[in-house]
Order: sequence, then C-alpha cells, then structure tokens
Amino acid sequence: MSSSPRRIDGTREEILALLRRRERMSVDDLSRELRLAGATVRRHLDVLQRDNFVQVTQVRGGTGRPKHLFALTEAGADLFPHHYVRMTQRLLGEIVGLETIETAGRSGQDLARLIFTRMADRIATEYAPQVQGKDMLERARSAVSLIAREGIDFEVVEASDGVHLFGRGCPCNRLEEGAPAHPCEHDQVMLQRLLGAPVRPLEADRVPHDFHCGYRVAPSAAAG
Repeated sequence: MSSSPRRIDGTREEILALLRRRERMSVDDLSRELRLAGATVRRHLDVLQRDNFVQVTQVRGGTGRPKHLFALTEAGADLFPHHYVRMTQRLLGEIVGLETIETAGRSGQDLARLIFTRMADRIATEYAPQVQGKDMLERARSAVSLIAREGIDFEVVEASDGVHLFGRGCPCNRLEEGAPAHPCEHDQVMLQRLLGAPVRPLEADRVPHDFHCGYRVAPSAAAG
C-alpha cells in the first residue's frame, strides 16, 4: 500500500524544485543556484538518493572524468502536488452549466475557451480576497499556494525585473494540437485579478524548459 507523499523542507526542497525545472543538474550547477558549497550540496543529494527521490547518471563528454548529473526519480516527482480531480470537477461544473443558446453554432475549441474563461473567472473571484502579503513577492506566493488547491501549478521566482510566475500543464495549450506551448490569456487575466496588478507574458527564451508559460509582475506594481 502506498503512503502519502512526504514533505521535504529547506535546502532539499529547493534542490528538488530545481531538478523539477531543469531536468538534470550537476553538483556545480546546484551549488551556483543555491549559493552553497559543493560539499554541502553533495550531503543533501546523498540523503535524497538514499530516500529514492533523486538518481544520478554519468555523462561522458570529451576528455577527463565523466560528469555526474542528478535528476528526480518518480518518487521525487510525486512529492509535488497533483490535484487533477478538483480541476476535473471544475471543468465538469462549467460544462453542465452551459445554456443551449451558448453552445449553438460554436466549435469545440470555442466552447473550450468559453469554459476556461468562466473557470478562471470563478477561481479569481473565490481566491482573490484570500491573497495576503505586504509586497508583490509575498502576494504572488500566497496566490500560487491558493490556486495549487485547484491543480493549477505555478512557481514564483524573484527576478531583477520583478516577480516571475512559471506555469505547468495548462489545459488551454491542448486546444491547438501540435502548436508550441504559449502563455494562456485565461491564466494571465486570473493572475492579474488575484494580484491586483498588471501581469505580462515573458519571452519564450526566458521560460525554463519544464514550464509551459511564464509571466512577469512589475516590482513597482501596487496591489489592489
């Protein structure tokens, strides 16, 4: 029988989050990101390997010793939340609530966009009053924590040009089969309402490979 996912705190949680975003990283890569000594990072990796949350592979390239790269195991990936049931219930609720006049003459994609728009609006209305924080970084973390209950997966990163929010797995990207992932207007509007500040899409080359989209909240933006 499987047990509930364990909660990993502190530096090890940061290591797991980085590996989730970057897929594979060396000790040197992690040391630079975490601003910790290599020996310290190795000790944390040893514990994560022992607990089967991280695995290591050797990569040979040119001369010299092979490079060791670390990645999440399936157990490590399962530590992150997956709330698909609640998301499905939201979608079904919006579908059932459609009126005949709203569906007439609309294509499947048009109906999906309408449903996502309504769902994003309901989520923003429900959670906006609960967002807390004295500055935009804290408000972003609060908002992301709240919508994670819905299976909407964002990470918050403090950057030199403001607060960045990186999202994974938005179902809107499936509307255009074969098209590259792109920012979702429904998520953008939802985030703006939650944060009470303008939210703008980030350029594709600024979005890490493990995310579908990225947004920026200006540091000077005042919360509403």
